[in-house]
Amino acid sequence: MKIKTPIEFQTFNDGVCAICSVENAADPGNRPKEALKEKLRQVPYENRKTGVTRYYAAKQAGVKIAGVIRIPYLISVSSQDVCVIDGISYRIQQVQHIRDTMPASSDLTLQKLEADYDLAGTP
Repeated sequence: MKIKTPIEFQTFNDGVCAICSVENAADPGNRPKEALKEKLRQVPYENRKTGVTRYYAAKQAGVKIAGVIRIPYLISVSSQDVCVIDGISYRIQQVQHIRDTMPASSDLTLQKLEADYDLAGTP
């Protein structure tokens, strides 16, 4: 007999973030200039605990984890993207899709960027 684990219900009530891609915003022929292009706006999230295992694994890899958030499951989010929360930009280091929640969710491991990107399309 297979034992079912209880489904965890998510509220995503800690705030909202934006998911952005990094693209070249330079005019043709000019030196490349990276900027953020908003992919998803007003994505609700829930703060998660950064586990000891995750923290030390990241530290061994030379990455300082700023935190972990859980968002509704979105297949378009990848570790190539940037998450912006309250005007602060974070590189998404890892995306883990969680299927045993209601609704399905994704955990994003975040690293604070040293310098913020410009938004594409702004001077």
